[in-house]
Amino acid sequence: MNKAPTVQAGAVSGVVDHLQCSNLTGRSIPLTLDGAPETTPRELWLPTAAHRYARLGFKIGPLNGKVPMTPNGFKDFTTNLEQITTWWEKHPGANIGATPPPGMVVLDIDPRNGGWDTWQRLNADHHVPDTLMMLTGSHGLHYWFTLPYTGDLRGVAGEGVDVKTHTGYLVMPPSVHPITGWHYLIAHWCTPVELPTWLRAHVYKPVPKPALPRRVVPGDSPGAGLVATVEQAREGQRNNVLHWAACRALEDGLDLTAELTTAAQSIGLTDMEIQRTLTSAANTVGRAA
Repeated sequence: MNKAPTVQAGAVSGVVDHLQCSNLTGRSIPLTLDGAPETTPRELWLPTAAHRYARLGFKIGPLNGKVPMTPNGFKDFTTNLEQITTWWEKHPGANIGATPPPGMVVLDIDPRNGGWDTWQRLNADHHVPDTLMMLTGSHGLHYWFTLPYTGDLRGVAGEGVDVKTHTGYLVMPPSVHPITGWHYLIAHWCTPVELPTWLRAHVYKPVPKPALPRRVVPGDSPGAGLVATVEQAREGQRNNVLHWAACRALEDGLDLTAELTTAAQSIGLTDMEIQRTLTSAANTVGRAA
């Protein structure tokens, strides 16, 4: 089994800084990044697009259909323009592969495997924000987002919705699907936005609860004061107060996991935020020991 990737939040390369909303939005021809017309030979607009992706910071490589043509697969993908030129001179009709930069995640919706139904269920009662979006050659979609924080990611968000990161690669416009013959297209070209909160539980693996020292806390013990402090924390300070209280409890040998979790839930923190903060506190106290 492949280990799920751990992705650093905020580690996005210069790609995000360079992507700006442009007049490519909504175009329905097999675009290069500057909107080359359909009359341009495929052998020209594929390498042109590959060069433009590379200049934006995407690592690029040639594909035979969907399969990398480089000796070490997508690990050979690069932003080096000379190497990219050499590849497409050797393979002028090659499709374009790209690895998402660290700190980005792509949700790959495959309609052949129930992806649209899953996507509708995941986003029930929510509006998906405008973000970088590409139409696949099987009439699926690639939604690009930045990651809000570090964590282990799932391989799939649900049936027919894969989670893609820098540990893999994607087929990029204006490549041609090897089976359908349809082009990959740019559906919406703009700066990727942060992964919406309601999708995070489906993209990130659950944060394991920290292993805390076992000690029963009596009803009116010193631990009650720490719990009360969390219950009174104001918005904007809640995570910091929870972290402080968890550290003090660990230093005192108290097991307040359940009590602090309940207190944090009562002031509006999510289970993921709580688990992440408690884990951070355990790591902090462990480093200080």
